[in-house]
Amino acid sequence: MTSSSVQKEHIRQHRRETLIYLIVPLIVTVFIVLLGVAIVLLLQRQLQVSILADWMIMVTMFCPALICTTVLCVGLIAAIPLMHRANRAAEKPLQKLNELTQTAADRTAKAADSINTSTVKAASRFAFLDYWLNVFDMPTDDKTTKEEPHDSNITT
Repeated sequence: MTSSSVQKEHIRQHRRETLIYLIVPLIVTVFIVLLGVAIVLLLQRQLQVSILADWMIMVTMFCPALICTTVLCVGLIAAIPLMHRANRAAEKPLQKLNELTQTAADRTAKAADSINTSTVKAASRFAFLDYWLNVFDMPTDDKTTKEEPHDSNITT
């Protein structure tokens, strides 16, 4: 393909998109409005006034609301690049914080493992004292350790 044929194809594509996305919706909207006007003109005079009054109230209520919310929407759309910049700016510090947190978690796990190992070693060294530490404890009897029903003493 030559550059002129490619350029002509781009122009055709642009015209097609313009027709589909701009002109067709405009024509459909104008047709719907004209159809509505024709239907209203066929109605009784009192109903025509009522429909026109309702339409004017909607216009007077929605137009200011649309104008006000348009400013808000434009502001929110303008904030998108700013949020992207803030996200990019916070990415490296958050990544460093994540690495620091992971390092602290690893150190804490190592310290806990070391303490657990030391505790087990100390407990095994002093295991012989367990018998002597339990000399003065009450002897456990299987019958007394079993729980009796609470309402066995109640007589009715």
